[in-house]
Amino acid sequence: MKLRTLRTALAVGLLALSSGYAIQASAAPVFTFTEYGGFSADVGAAIATYSGLVLAAAPPNTAGGGTDSSPNPVYSKMSWVTNQTPQSSLNLTTFTGALPSATWTTISTLTHNNLAIPSATNWASQDIWGRFRVTDHDGTSILRLDNDEAITISFTETLNATPCPAPTPNGSTCDDSFTFTAAGLDSLPFTANDGTSWIADFRFANLLGATQIGNTVYTAENRSSSLDVQVRVSQVPEPASLALLGIGLLGLGLARRRPLNG
Repeated sequence: MKLRTLRTALAVGLLALSSGYAIQASAAPVFTFTEYGGFSADVGAAIATYSGLVLAAAPPNTAGGGTDSSPNPVYSKMSWVTNQTPQSSLNLTTFTGALPSATWTTISTLTHNNLAIPSATNWASQDIWGRFRVTDHDGTSILRLDNDEAITISFTETLNATPCPAPTPNGSTCDDSFTFTAAGLDSLPFTANDGTSWIADFRFANLLGATQIGNTVYTAENRSSSLDVQVRVSQVPEPASLALLGIGLLGLGLARRRPLNG
């Protein structure tokens, strides 16, 4: 009889586990993403110039703090110092493509072309706007997430002469630094076409020629450095799935505790 009880407990546990898994695996949305973005003209014309006006067919532009019908202009490139040669620059590249679940996917790349400019120039309160959109193509293609927010940065240019101010993690003469005074990387919930709940998480990744310490990124002099903004979408487990998973684990636990004989 106890052997039959063991088999029953195993069956209940495995059935509940497989049922919970089936609920989780049944949702198979086909997501794609579009990221629009650019620099708003926040730093004065005496210091910085902007080029590469960002326009898109749909929506007509990044909102950039405005609206679709009246967007604030944003640009793909920011250069400084005005009317001097050479200039350092920041370039923002954004991407569009497939968005697989549970996978970190690059949506934009920020590149710093760090040159030894004629004079040390610092600037602050520069907004890098991004508009992130997710479409679910499971059945009818429907826009499921449309979010517009900024990452705000400030910049410190060193004098490029030893001794360098600490820290200089990249070992150049001397590292410059960007400080992220506000980062629009909050997690964003959304609902797929089939009614399942999802969440989009964001992070900085793939720093090349750069080092991040806290909320500051140090870039090496006379090099190009870059970092990626990445997103990962994950399904939020439904309460029923969690309950079934719990029942399954309980059944397996009872089965392990029962002896086969006696």
